[in-house]
Amino acid sequence: MNFNGKTLIIIGSILFFFQLGNFFSIDSISPALERAQVLSAISSVIIVLIGFLFKQFNQTIGKRVELKGDNKFIFDPDIPAEILDELAWGSETILTSTAAATILINNEGKNILRRGITSNNGFKPGETCLRSLKNMKLISLANTKFYPGRDEFFSFCPNVPSIMIIPINNKSFILIGGWSYKCFTKSDEKWINNWSKKLNNLFLKNSF
Repeated sequence: MNFNGKTLIIIGSILFFFQLGNFFSIDSISPALERAQVLSAISSVIIVLIGFLFKQFNQTIGKRVELKGDNKFIFDPDIPAEILDELAWGSETILTSTAAATILINNEGKNILRRGITSNNGFKPGETCLRSLKNMKLISLANTKFYPGRDEFFSFCPNVPSIMIIPINNKSFILIGGWSYKCFTKSDEKWINNWSKKLNNLFLKNSF
């Protein structure tokens, strides 16, 4: 049985009505019975409240957003064949194996690959992307709705709810947008970060 918010509300309500029925069906009331009835009623109400909280939690976290943009696969024709094969494989894997909806790879200020739900506007790295490059650290924005610098990503995907920026080296980075808030796991971050190191080796090997 799949226990969710609605299930808990139903169970709590049934228990509450059962204890009410039991209360009105007895002939005499003792102090011990009164205490038992009160505890039973409180327990039923608590179960119902937990159900409402659980239901609200499920509605606000992890809800898939209808992203604005078109599903595309755009790449720089000058990319060496070996790198293009790796980018094609890696981007497809990220889009199909994680909650990613869109991916962009930028090298020396040029967008060399865009895949998934993308805007028709040209993307230019802003403060957040440049900070990731400067510090050579992954930046994860679990909820862009409350991020003051979210305007930077409007030309990437206007209403993308979550974002990861993974530096490849000090002049290249991977930008990934998710379908929902808080959708990327630590495993996703670790896998993509390791992939970025592989890309860096390929970039160096091919002088790209």
